[in-house]
Amino acid sequence: MVQLAEKWSAIIRRNKPWYVSVGRGRFWHRLLGFWLGTVLLLVCLTGSILLFKNPLLQLLYPQLNISLVDDPQLQGLALDSLEQRQYAFVRPPNTERPWLELSRLDGTLEYWSVPVSAVETPRLLLSRAPYSDVLDWCYQLHLYLFVKTWKHQLPGIVGLGTLLLLFTGLITQWPRNWRMLKLPSGARAVPAWQRNRQWHYVIALLSLPFLLNVVSTGTAMAYNTQTQQFFSWMLRDPPETAVAAEPALPGVALTASDWALWLTTARQLEPDARVRIASFRQTETDAVQMRIQLPEEWHPNGRSVIRLAPDGTVLSVQRATESAPGRQLSQLIYLLHVAAVGGPWYLWLLFGTGFLPLILWWFGLRWRRNRLRKEAGRV
Repeated sequence: MVQLAEKWSAIIRRNKPWYVSVGRGRFWHRLLGFWLGTVLLLVCLTGSILLFKNPLLQLLYPQLNISLVDDPQLQGLALDSLEQRQYAFVRPPNTERPWLELSRLDGTLEYWSVPVSAVETPRLLLSRAPYSDVLDWCYQLHLYLFVKTWKHQLPGIVGLGTLLLLFTGLITQWPRNWRMLKLPSGARAVPAWQRNRQWHYVIALLSLPFLLNVVSTGTAMAYNTQTQQFFSWMLRDPPETAVAAEPALPGVALTASDWALWLTTARQLEPDARVRIASFRQTETDAVQMRIQLPEEWHPNGRSVIRLAPDGTVLSVQRATESAPGRQLSQLIYLLHVAAVGGPWYLWLLFGTGFLPLILWWFGLRWRRNRLRKEAGRV
């Protein structure tokens, strides 16, 4: 079996086209590995940290350790007491985060408690301005590389470059002898630069499926529209039906909010669903829009949408489970990237994968440094 693998490896290496030649491939792999690898290891490390964002928030801010109040009436009373013009959206509480999480228009996040009775008032537990703590630094780096105005374009470019980095590394270092996969831990007589190279190679090859998982899903999320179009084309989705035009709504003052009615209506409309995100009205003629998660949906943020008039009249309901197969398949990418499926084993596997770029970068850097020292000693 080993001899057959070595024979096919030799054939592949002999028949490489010009654009994956050993010289060019190694040049690009080393160039991307040093510069792009530095950015990649930061993106992956912050991603591993953000997998445990809510527990870390409660660890950093003990005041967030409160009991869940799952009552839309009480949640609505708490939201009605706030200045409606100052907020963009709210995340209602759930078992993982038992607080109201509100985003102000300036990007500040506020965490409010839900009163246990109508006579009590909500309490502001925490206010987090952008870059106010280490978790938000991780968030801004992982999602935007500190350039939020460009949205996810920079991480997308890093993702594409990383796929090229993995490709050039695999092609140029394809083992001519499959015994290269032997761990170098016992080879004390081998020079240090060779041991570093061997560790770099073995770890990279064995972890390649996990690296491809996190990089490809992250890149696909950065180019969400193109990814969705690709899956729709691949599965031959029918054209989306046009959404019926909503009637013109009379102007209702933003101060005349009725969150208790809106949240209760959403729960009555879909009793088994969970409201994940609700948007604040920005103008007097705006409708109330909520994103809900149906029981059949795996996406933790939900992709079904309910739109209500300010008086509670249902304007439209868009169920994600009724969308075309390609669109539904594209929504599964996010689940793989944030470990929303797979249970604890996959969560910890994804957490460990975030440290692999750092390990590979370290061994690759030591290998090149020792190799250059050796070449300098010959001169």
